[in-house]
Amino acid sequence: MKQIPIAELIPGMVTAEDILTYDSRIIVPKGVVLTENIISRLEGYSIYYVHIHENLVEELNQPMICPPPANFDDAAEGSSKSNKERIKNSHQFALFQQAFNRCAEHYQGSLTNALYRNETFPANELIKETLQILHPVNGDISVFDMLLNMHNIDDSVYMHCIDVALISNVLSRWLHFSEADQKMATACGLFHDIGKFMLPSGVLRKPGKLTSEEFEIVKTHTIEGFHLLNKYRNIPEPVKNTAIMHHEKCDGSGYPYGLKGDDIDKFSKIVTIADIFDAMTSERVYRAAMCPFSVIKYFEDDGIHKYEMKYIMTFLENVANSYLNHTVTLSNGMEGNVIFINHDNFSRPVIRTPDNEIINLQEQYYNSIMQLSTQKNVSIETII
Repeated sequence: MKQIPIAELIPGMVTAEDILTYDSRIIVPKGVVLTENIISRLEGYSIYYVHIHENLVEELNQPMICPPPANFDDAAEGSSKSNKERIKNSHQFALFQQAFNRCAEHYQGSLTNALYRNETFPANELIKETLQILHPVNGDISVFDMLLNMHNIDDSVYMHCIDVALISNVLSRWLHFSEADQKMATACGLFHDIGKFMLPSGVLRKPGKLTSEEFEIVKTHTIEGFHLLNKYRNIPEPVKNTAIMHHEKCDGSGYPYGLKGDDIDKFSKIVTIADIFDAMTSERVYRAAMCPFSVIKYFEDDGIHKYEMKYIMTFLENVANSYLNHTVTLSNGMEGNVIFINHDNFSRPVIRTPDNEIINLQEQYYNSIMQLSTQKNVSIETII
C-alpha cells in the first residue's frame, strides 16, 4: 500500500482503503479501480492523497455507481442533522468562514482607503490572503459545499469577488494550469467586479429588477473596472483584461464589445463561468438561491458554445461530481442520494432513494418528452 497525491493518480490504480468524507461516509470503497471520473470526483471533494495498492493496475470498462453511504439508513430514519448542518458544525467550516470573513473585511477596507484616501492598493496581499482561505478546504469538504453554506441574502460585492476567486482557482486546477496561472486566475476572479464600486449605490443595491436604463449603467462596471485597475502598476494585464471582458461570450453575444473566441483572455473565460455560477447559487433580495444542479442546467440550456468548450465541460462535470453522495430533494417531494452523474446530461444524475429505488433523471426526462411515460418530469430542487 502506498499513499500518493491526487495529481499522480492514473486510471486503473486500485484503492487500498476506503476514501471517506469528513463525516465518515464512503466516497470510494476499498478495492475500486480508479477511472478518470472517480479521480475528478476526489478533486471536487478537496481530497489530495489516496492509499492505493502498489503494482496493482486493472482495466475497468463499466462506470462506477456509488454504493449507499455507511450512514444512509440512519439518515433515512430521521437523522437529527442534515448534510448542511454537519458541514456548518465542522471545525473545517469554522476555519474557512473565519478566514473568508477576515479577507472580505480587509478587501473592503483596502479598497476604501485606495479610492478615498489615495493609499496604495495592496493587491498582492489580498491575493495571498484569498489563497489562504483554501487551506481549511484541504480536507474532506469541497469548496462548493463551503460556499453553498456561506451564502446569505446579505452577501456583498466583496464576498462575491472572493467566491469567484476561489471558484476560478478550483477550475484552473481542474484544467491543470500551472501554479503561476492558478494564482493569476485567482487574482482575476478577486478583482473582476471592482468596477461596481464606481456605480451609483442606488442602482447597485436595488432590491428588484433593473430598468433597461439602469442595466446600461451596471454594464459600465466592466470599463470602470479596467480604468480603476489601470491606475496601479502592480496589477497584471490579465487582471485588467478580465475586469473588462468577464461578460464577453465566445459567440460574440456578450458585452461591452461583443468579442469572440480567441479575442477574449483565457483567464476571463474562467472567471465568466465562475461569476455566473456564484451569482446564480447566491441568494438575493428579489429571488432565492438556485440549486447548483439548476445552474448546471442553465449552462446546458444557454448553449455551451457561448463558453470555452474545454473550460465549461470540465467545470460542469467536476461540479456535478462534487455533489456525488449528497442528499437532495426532488420536485416530486422525494429525497435521495446522488449516486451517478450522466456524462451527456450533468444536471440529471441517478438518484437512490432511502428505500433503494433507483431514479435515473436523464432517462425519466427523455421518457417524459417522448410521452412514453405518464410519470411527471422530475428534477433536483435542493441539496440538503
